[in-house]
Amino acid sequence: MLAVTTNVLARLHRTQAAATATVEAKLVLDQLERDLQGAVLRAGGGSWLDVRILSSAGALPSHGWLVQTSPPMKPAAESLLLVPEVAGGSPPAISNARFGLSGVWLRLVTPDHDSGANGSVPSAVAYQVVRRPVSTAAGAPVRYALFREKLSGASTFASVLGPLFTDTAPADLTQPDSADVIASNVVDFGVWLHARDASGRLTRLFPADRTGPLSARFPAEGAPVLADVMVRVLSEEGAALIQSIEEGRVELPPGQTPGEWWWAVVEAHSHVFTRRVEVKGGAL
Repeated sequence: MLAVTTNVLARLHRTQAAATATVEAKLVLDQLERDLQGAVLRAGGGSWLDVRILSSAGALPSHGWLVQTSPPMKPAAESLLLVPEVAGGSPPAISNARFGLSGVWLRLVTPDHDSGANGSVPSAVAYQVVRRPVSTAAGAPVRYALFREKLSGASTFASVLGPLFTDTAPADLTQPDSADVIASNVVDFGVWLHARDASGRLTRLFPADRTGPLSARFPAEGAPVLADVMVRVLSEEGAALIQSIEEGRVELPPGQTPGEWWWAVVEAHSHVFTRRVEVKGGAL
């Protein structure tokens, strides 16, 4: 009876974790869909949609999003697989991709859907995975989370022709606080951007291949018409286990490297959600 009860409780726990991850992912994907569908791409006006991936520990302090860097974040070598290889000629799937140490740092200009009557005013928004304590209390758990930060319409217009999408961008885009969390336990987040060639076939603008390049700016590098979006959500059990691994409180199994082990645990305790979004926005 104890074995049966234990199995039932474990199955119930897994079901609840999957349901929680589904709710988190739907919130993220719905918001991303609204932002990407309205993305503004103004020719000759600088960068209006910017994607960047951090692939090495030396790049971590390049902006204010990555608050918790000690102990280190993800294993660098194993966390970069932008376009997975697929046997048999099948097309690769974004669900199997890995987007560096902190997911894609996605920044774009889109209508301010949150402002009601001012919803037609373009605003700059930014997304990225951050690893930080869940509160300011001493000993608070350290977790991965996805942040969405937004500039006001006035700040966007004041900055858009300047360093809007650089490391010296306004602090509202580079240094989010807890109020900017859009989903908890998101351990990876990425986008593929596609255009159409002269025959109407989809071609991937970003990333070009398995290794990069790791950044791109639009419309200077093309005009994306579709975006594939991916979020990987850890269960609470998985998030606690990953924290224990990163803090050295769990012994490395024999025969595995630390990076292989980290990702094996993540894949065993997470769910991946994807969506294809049409990029509908045009010039101002």
